[in-house]
Amino acid sequence: MKKCTVDEIVIALCADYARRKRAIAEHTTSHRTEMEYRYLNYRIYDGTSEIVGCELAEQYIEEIGSRAGYAKSRAEVSECAYKDQKRLAKQSIARKLHLID
Repeated sequence: MKKCTVDEIVIALCADYARRKRAIAEHTTSHRTEMEYRYLNYRIYDGTSEIVGCELAEQYIEEIGSRAGYAKSRAEVSECAYKDQKRLAKQSIARKLHLID
């Protein structure tokens, strides 16, 4: 069985962000599950927005989850800045979810 890295876990959680967001908005899960979804999405959004700001947070979450690179990004920053921001956002998400110290 292959072990997942923290980076892979963060990517997977970001990839599922939009589905959880829809489930929260539509109330299609149990209360307990919705609370867990809210916690995960809040922490992911909070960690990302600390790095790129609120206006770009969901864009970066989507791009982290889809593994989009700079060439497919809608970001209006240099390639170097984009890669740094994405790396820092993933680290911030991992910290917010207590996956790393």
